[in-house]
Amino acid sequence: MAALIAVPVQRAQAGDAGAALGGLILGGIIVNELNKNKQRQRTVYRSNTAYSAQREENRQVQTALNYFGYNAGSADGVMGSRSRSAVSQYQAQMGFTPDGQIDPYERDFLLGSYQRALSSSHVAPYNQIMATQGPSGLLRTYRNEQLGISQPTVAQAMPAPAPMPAPAPLPAPVAVAAPAPAPAPVPQPAPAPAPVTARQDNASLPAFTFGQTDRSVNEHCNQINVLTAANGGITSPGRVQDKEFALNEQFCLARTHAMAESTAITATIPNMSDAQIEQQCAGLAQVIAPQLAGLASSRPDQVIADTSAVLQSSGQPIDQLASGGKVCLGVGYRTDNAQMALASAVLLAASGQLGYGEVISHHLREGFGTAKADASRSGAWMQMALDTVTSTAGAAVMGQSPDRVAVLQDASVGGGSSSLPSFPVKN
Repeated sequence: MAALIAVPVQRAQAGDAGAALGGLILGGIIVNELNKNKQRQRTVYRSNTAYSAQREENRQVQTALNYFGYNAGSADGVMGSRSRSAVSQYQAQMGFTPDGQIDPYERDFLLGSYQRALSSSHVAPYNQIMATQGPSGLLRTYRNEQLGISQPTVAQAMPAPAPMPAPAPLPAPVAVAAPAPAPAPVPQPAPAPAPVTARQDNASLPAFTFGQTDRSVNEHCNQINVLTAANGGITSPGRVQDKEFALNEQFCLARTHAMAESTAITATIPNMSDAQIEQQCAGLAQVIAPQLAGLASSRPDQVIADTSAVLQSSGQPIDQLASGGKVCLGVGYRTDNAQMALASAVLLAASGQLGYGEVISHHLREGFGTAKADASRSGAWMQMALDTVTSTAGAAVMGQSPDRVAVLQDASVGGGSSSLPSFPVKN
């Protein structure tokens, strides 16, 4: 890994980058562990300790769900259909993807909120929220506080005004002699105008140097999820009013699917910690930096061809590189590393899974992991992804269901399927 980082990016040709990719990034520990997994027997024997710990965690989740009004049934540690339905309700109200599978962030927020409610629901102002909106209102308040959203939830009780003292009786009127008329004023000469000072030529507008900060995908999606929940749910096909917002909703859905898929793959790599996996993925953006730079000036097919050459020269099977790309895509989003996520999406598109062009499009549209936003090039990547998904069976990725694809199509052309009226002209 150190050797890879020491090599300047501009010196790396396709062959060199491919060797680095195959040997040190995705072709290294991750792929080796995936190979080992394929050779292992399918039956996995869990230790009693791990199984007991998982059931206990499930019990805690079920208890918290029941407390906040999402009926998960008895807290027996088995996440059955009722528990999954409760998870979906919780996810929908919090603005998460309602897939019934609780991810680590959603679980930690739920359990943390439960512990917080036990200790704070009886003190102001939370006791008033609890009384007027119930436990679910308390959970929404915790979410808004975490996101820095300040919104009044209950009318604060105002103290009763202090009684005003009775007014004192007015004294009897006393006759007063009329004042003598005042003498007419003597006109005064108009004052001379104040001298006008010359403008200082050395005055200027204030100038400061501001550090440029990368935008956070996590913060962006948290805001989108809150607005989605406030709107009563995600935008459905045929109801696109705000195309930019609808595209952002779909971006955050794709991000959630990518993280879930990454977690599922890394669960099959038992000999690596999260930190080791993150370290493996950290160099990906460096390896294909020239291809990432080409996003600003090249057509999608050119970027894919250049990146494909790097993959082919790595010496690793494409399907294994794609698995590593899916791992790193989720890691990029989980660690809020937009450039890592973008590099992973480019790798996946170059591996033949063109549906990941949707991710590249979202990044280019919003400027995540790129020097600047580029709406026109974003549209080209989205069109490529949609053409592939709608014309090729099995090409859908990241939960690209017919509904998702329909919303993407509506939003990409400006929202809605309505058109300008057309009337026949009588000659």
